[in-house]
Amino acid sequence: MPDTLTLDIEDVEEEDPTCPNCGHGVTDPDDWHDSEYLGLTVCESCFDRYNWACSECGTEHSSEEEAFDCCRYQCGECGQWHDYESDRDDCCPQTADCPSLSEIPVHNISVPEMFDRPARLCSIEQELAGGGGVVASLLYREGVSNDNYVRGYHSSHSGEAGMIHVEEDGSLPNDGGEVVYDRFDLSYPPQAERFSRIVGKIRQLRDEHRLVKTSFAAGIHVHVSVKANDGSSLSTRDVAALYEVWCYAEDMLYSLSAAGWNRHRQPTDNYGGYCKAVPKVSGEATPAKVWRAMRADRYFGLNFQRLYNAVSRCSCGASTVGDWESCDCGAMDGATIEWRVFNASTLPRTIHAWIVLAQAITAYSKLHELGTLPTNEYGSQTASEKREVLNHLLDVLPLTEGEKDLILDAANRSPGL
Repeated sequence: MPDTLTLDIEDVEEEDPTCPNCGHGVTDPDDWHDSEYLGLTVCESCFDRYNWACSECGTEHSSEEEAFDCCRYQCGECGQWHDYESDRDDCCPQTADCPSLSEIPVHNISVPEMFDRPARLCSIEQELAGGGGVVASLLYREGVSNDNYVRGYHSSHSGEAGMIHVEEDGSLPNDGGEVVYDRFDLSYPPQAERFSRIVGKIRQLRDEHRLVKTSFAAGIHVHVSVKANDGSSLSTRDVAALYEVWCYAEDMLYSLSAAGWNRHRQPTDNYGGYCKAVPKVSGEATPAKVWRAMRADRYFGLNFQRLYNAVSRCSCGASTVGDWESCDCGAMDGATIEWRVFNASTLPRTIHAWIVLAQAITAYSKLHELGTLPTNEYGSQTASEKREVLNHLLDVLPLTEGEKDLILDAANRSPGL
């Protein structure tokens, strides 16, 4: 291609009536044209030969529009063009049809209020390695979601309490998704029934149609509200106690959280970084020690990040001085304790066991006396020692006999227990 040059047509006519690209003489002034591709004023023949080229691949086109669209991506739904394939894929979310599902008995996933265990809202994130679009279609058809497609990552920030949706997660395969059950009160029968029905139908999509998949890339996260429905709240002391109970039970919890799998996903593979063992403090746990240790990462198996972030947003001053129950500016309304330790599952009774265990240990933190439990960190115990820890918790936690049976059932299907 010649060096870039701009010639005035009048100069060409008067001084050099030859095309600077091909050298042929040009006698008709109307035969001169400005070529954006060549960067020259050239004859009509060269203008037709070298018209518009794609800036990415160099392919020549007969119009500027064709050259502009050459190495771009068009949405198949609305026709809009995008510079990147990923933007095209996100333009109009893809949907998938959910097949008809037979009516089956529904396992009731509820966490009734009881003495020393007030009702608390909980949100559950059920990660799937496949079938995200089909589940989104199911949720829309069942009237529990406003969207029949997989929403963008962290769209739960604009979610509705008691509703369910599927959103993208970069840690999951493209066909997967995170099913978000948003702020459910499982002590309230209508919400427990809704939750239970959907969990059961997702299990059907896995068992009957093989459309839903789980893998070590996925897990289940249970968020338990710091504030109970009756207005009471965990305190800074209670959170330190919760941390101490976790450290006592940690090795057992990782085994229990692998129910139905041959191992927990924490060992040294690509997925262990999403539910790390918590850092251990020296001596007795105190609120200050726990705050320093637990604010370092949001990927611990027990995560306090949403709680600490809520405290930092408090504008009334109560939370910043540790009086979380008196906070009236709304900052603490979304504060949660997140349990990230659980492997992926679609089995209703396993999901029920994990939710009720997280709720019961959270509630028990108000009763636990600090400094009375040893630390049993991940990978430190034998199977029999872990069973002793589990049996102790079943003795002291606020649980019904039926809930204890659920947890024992999960334990009996867990490696290392």
